[in-house]
Amino acid sequence: MRMLTTAVLLASAAALPAAAAGFELPPRKPGQWEMSIQVDTAAMPPQVIRMCLDAETDKLLNEKFSGMASNMCSKQEQTKDGDAIVLDSVCQLGDMKSESHSVVTGDFDSAYTMKTDMKMSGSNAPNGVKNITPGGPMTQQTTLNAKRTGECEAAMKPGDIDLGGGRVLNVRDMPSPNIQ
Repeated sequence: MRMLTTAVLLASAAALPAAAAGFELPPRKPGQWEMSIQVDTAAMPPQVIRMCLDAETDKLLNEKFSGMASNMCSKQEQTKDGDAIVLDSVCQLGDMKSESHSVVTGDFDSAYTMKTDMKMSGSNAPNGVKNITPGGPMTQQTTLNAKRTGECEAAMKPGDIDLGGGRVLNVRDMPSPNIQ
């Protein structure tokens, strides 16, 4: 479950303005956002998270993860294709390499979708786990649908991220990832 939570947070951060990581996406409109993240290889329903954001916490969430991308990624390219934003990256963490191609459509005021095709090879898993995982590259497609649902709910303050199941954290309390 911790891996899924990390993946959700990374996907959330990937959809933020990422100037330091090489991407220049617009900031999201302040308020309550709901994100549904579906991974094609996951035999489970989409992961849904809710976030209460203001301008400061939207930027802070990005800053927490942008340094990680800068350290891990040898390629971070952003182009436009009509109204769509196209993001391509190549990243390395230990002996695990990922190549991703994302297309972002919509706007950051009301709703947007990010579809990502990713190819991963190598593994940072311990040897015992490596022995039971299939060899060769693995591919997956992820779809993130985000929509602004209005002003933040009374129970949530700016920076709160509700992961479901009673798990709520605030971006201000999250340590910056220290990945070399």
